[in-house]
Amino acid sequence: MSTLANWSFKYRKFTVIAWLVLLPAILVFSNQVGSAYSDSLTLPKAESKIALDLMAKYSPTQKGESIQIVYASKTGPLTAEQITPIERKLATLPHVSAVESAFAGTGVAISSDGKIAFSTLHLDVNGGEVNNADIARLIETAQSFSNSNLQIELLGDSIQNMSQARPGESTRLALFIAAIILLITFGSVVAALIPLLVAVVALGISSSVVSLLSHVLLTAEFAPILSALVGLGVGIDYALFIVTRFRQGLHSGMSVEAAVKTSIKTSGRAVLFAGTIVCFALLGLLTVGVSFLYGVAIAAAISVLITMSASLTLLPALLSIIGNGVDRFSIPGRSKDTHDIEKGGWAKWSRTIQRRPVIWIISATLLLIVLAIPAISIRLGTADSGNDPKGTTTRTAYDLLAEGFGAGYSGPLTLVASIPNGADTTMLTDLESAIAIDKDVARVIPAFITPDSSLGIITVYSKSSPQSQETTDLIDRLRKITIPEVAKDSSIKVYVGGPVAIFVDFGNELTKKLPVFIGVVVLLSFLLLMFLFRSLLIPLKAAVMNIFSIGAAFGVVVAAFQWGWAEPLLGTRGGPIEPFLPIMLFAILFGLSMDYEVFLVSRIQEEWLLTKNNSAAVRRGLAATGGVITAAATIMFAVFTAFIFGGQRTIQEFGVGLSSAVLFDATIIRSALVPALMQWWGTANWWLPSWLDKIIPKLNIENAQSGRLP
Repeated sequence: MSTLANWSFKYRKFTVIAWLVLLPAILVFSNQVGSAYSDSLTLPKAESKIALDLMAKYSPTQKGESIQIVYASKTGPLTAEQITPIERKLATLPHVSAVESAFAGTGVAISSDGKIAFSTLHLDVNGGEVNNADIARLIETAQSFSNSNLQIELLGDSIQNMSQARPGESTRLALFIAAIILLITFGSVVAALIPLLVAVVALGISSSVVSLLSHVLLTAEFAPILSALVGLGVGIDYALFIVTRFRQGLHSGMSVEAAVKTSIKTSGRAVLFAGTIVCFALLGLLTVGVSFLYGVAIAAAISVLITMSASLTLLPALLSIIGNGVDRFSIPGRSKDTHDIEKGGWAKWSRTIQRRPVIWIISATLLLIVLAIPAISIRLGTADSGNDPKGTTTRTAYDLLAEGFGAGYSGPLTLVASIPNGADTTMLTDLESAIAIDKDVARVIPAFITPDSSLGIITVYSKSSPQSQETTDLIDRLRKITIPEVAKDSSIKVYVGGPVAIFVDFGNELTKKLPVFIGVVVLLSFLLLMFLFRSLLIPLKAAVMNIFSIGAAFGVVVAAFQWGWAEPLLGTRGGPIEPFLPIMLFAILFGLSMDYEVFLVSRIQEEWLLTKNNSAAVRRGLAATGGVITAAATIMFAVFTAFIFGGQRTIQEFGVGLSSAVLFDATIIRSALVPALMQWWGTANWWLPSWLDKIIPKLNIENAQSGRLP
């Protein structure tokens, strides 16, 4: 870190110019190239993927997204004269490969009273590959036929994405809140603006890189907003810690050069390891073997890496130029001076914890366990459009379909039968009869046999909504009981497919991968912290504490979104938790939780190496970092909370989970549980077997006795 600190100070002007030139250059290039985000939850060996591939061989229109155009008459039954002109016009739009008419075939697309019907549009690409302008044109064209007697609504993933808030809206709100907190924390306008400037530069560059990444790697639609959420949160936090240490140095009498170098050697070093652990945790998703997660993981890791790099180069260069001017434009009545860590409120709090550490340990642990209890009942699945905000076209279309046909009509199951040459197809008739009597089946459409007799396609509508447990149970029964019993003597192979089955398969696969992933992430973080702190207890404690905070965050997510407690505030009904959320949330939270662990324990270790007095080290370490960790956590909490109100359920779940974990981590864990444990353990905190100490890399804290801060 000494080399980096010296370089950043010596070449400060060049460093600032380089970053500020890179930002507009990559923004312009990224805007010209555009993005290619795509949501594809299919798994190569999953039954639903086999069904999808068989359908695609027969009908190329099945390769892309399907969109339902829902019609509702406000007077009498709908007629073909009303609907056919709409379907013809929609068929001429870009990326529309075919239109299944509401008045064609068996009449399954018309309600019993004739007042509600739907057409199905097949796109020639996945939804993520269609630009917003084409989707907006599709919505506008369809709804241009609406009148006083005819209501037209649209249902589909691309339509849903168009109705959601853009990342920029949440980002601006997050920056505004962060600016207020930084002003209160530093008491100086200049000191408050520096972390924001660094975070914005890093965010602009990382967002452009993520956009470019989508052209070479499958990257989900929500990846850019999730990357912005994580990058902005850690970016402001990292800058806050370094600026705080820099100002402490100046206020203790150091020169600008000494203060810059000390801040990088101490807080900068903590930023380096904290950011590295976050990246390791995110890239651990690559071990899961699910391609859908690769782009999201790499995108978020890139955002953290660029943010960390800006904090360790651009930030010290700016501080070197600004120098003592960091305290300019102070807020009247708000002291800009840093506090005395032996006399402040955090020092008093530290002593309170140290007097009865066991009581604090038991109380904090019990509270975290209670918060985590709802997580035991977590149910994974993909929420349907019934959870979209009221008033959106997707929510209205979903409600109309449920009213006219039943909840299951927005997510039918598609059974695809592979028929060998000369096979007896009467088995399919028997299968239809067996499915029709299932308690959760609303309707079965007789098998359609392709002209070459190679495929049979049966459509099944469930009585329950696509997101319900009953629909998941129906899929399991079809695969494990109904189909095997009927087809046991037949050479025909039947596969259950459709969007709902794809989501179920995806969730099952991730559930199986989760234990291995958790083990890999915990082991890697344990090793990194052992190298850093030369201890066995500290990395073990960190792993357990992080799992506690993550469990509590999962409990809040389940209560809010599965139990429906968040409906009055967010307007989203209770439903399953997205199947990829637990594994991704664990990766992000485990990394972010390590941030505060590294910042707090690094300072405690620094004091321990100076004094060899564990109680004094814990007290001074918490007193020195408690205020800034609280400010950092408040900022990160505000950033994550700002993204909750964007209208996209997936991001809402991430926002609630991340903000809850940060809140629990900064208050219950870092402010009480960790110092209580380290006080109780005493010198055992720093124990490492001598034989192990000799063989692992040495990463000692860089500091000088003369540079010790009060």
